[in-house]
Amino acid sequence: MSNLKAFIPKHILNMLAYTPGLQVNTKVIKLNTNENPYPLPDFILEEIQKIVVENRFHLYPNPKSENLRNKLAEIYKKNQNNLLIGNGSDDVISIVFRTFLQPNDKILILEPSYSLYPVLANAINVETIRVPLKKDFNVDMDLLIDFNKKFDPKLVIITNPNAPTGIALTKKEILDLYKELNKPLLIDEAYVFFGAESIMEEAGSDNFPLLMACSTFSKAFALAGLRLGWLIAHPDWIEEFDKIRDSYNVNLFSQKVGEIVLNNWDYFMANIERIIETRDNFIQKLNQMNFFTLPSKTNFIFTSPPDRKAQDVYEYLYENHILVRYFKDYPEFLRISIGTENQMEILIDALQKRYR
Repeated sequence: MSNLKAFIPKHILNMLAYTPGLQVNTKVIKLNTNENPYPLPDFILEEIQKIVVENRFHLYPNPKSENLRNKLAEIYKKNQNNLLIGNGSDDVISIVFRTFLQPNDKILILEPSYSLYPVLANAINVETIRVPLKKDFNVDMDLLIDFNKKFDPKLVIITNPNAPTGIALTKKEILDLYKELNKPLLIDEAYVFFGAESIMEEAGSDNFPLLMACSTFSKAFALAGLRLGWLIAHPDWIEEFDKIRDSYNVNLFSQKVGEIVLNNWDYFMANIERIIETRDNFIQKLNQMNFFTLPSKTNFIFTSPPDRKAQDVYEYLYENHILVRYFKDYPEFLRISIGTENQMEILIDALQKRYR
């Protein structure tokens, strides 16, 4: 058989795959994928070890992740039927897309934003309408509203705080926007714990029935390797999402670890404050070196070096075993994840050697 790809639909053949941050096996300082720099502490690992000792892996997990739904419902003052748990927030976003959208529908996103959204849209032959940010990388609300009227998308999705810029909308701005759109609005709050205002409590309420919010355990809760996320929406929609998701979309181990993490909420909130302090100190030191850095409410920063030669700096840091993220579409900027205090000092030392 000469051309096996002839069996693949054209919209799949023509789509571009999601490009994750570079993964390397050599010893590097890894500041390119927005992971939490602090692994789980020993006292939590001791709790996790009990899951292995129980040895219940021959049994199916709870199909609806009910304990996790209950715990998150308690945190956000919701009911369990407002919650959906997924194999990472990417999974719940995919479920939302596959529930709402049909071929030739449209979604509306910001540009730049999380690059997975167009990939998920392309996979189901849905058109992505991009609303460009202002020159200062803030959201152009008037333009967004105009695009909503002009293109009439089936779904609007906004990352807040945004990636890769790190800039956040306020809760008021989001709720005011919601009133203008009059259609399903999904707020992706993957980074909200690092200084932004959450709309989780408003999502899916009687006052905001078309509003949804999702988040992840990957960033704030240091579980990127386990793939665990959640969505809050109106119960009528959760009922439909449950039809679309895989019957056992979250494995037993991830569910149990998620429960342990939520039981140690105060520890992770303190850890987040540590990361925020490291971020703010790092930005201050970059400013002293004449970098231009956008205000960040995330665990990363979007910054431009003094000579604006971001690719050169990226390659220089790579040669010095430090990984950051470079985007060809934004050639003057680097995205740098916030690591430990020591990692950020090593990075500053490397930059000072380049620009002294």
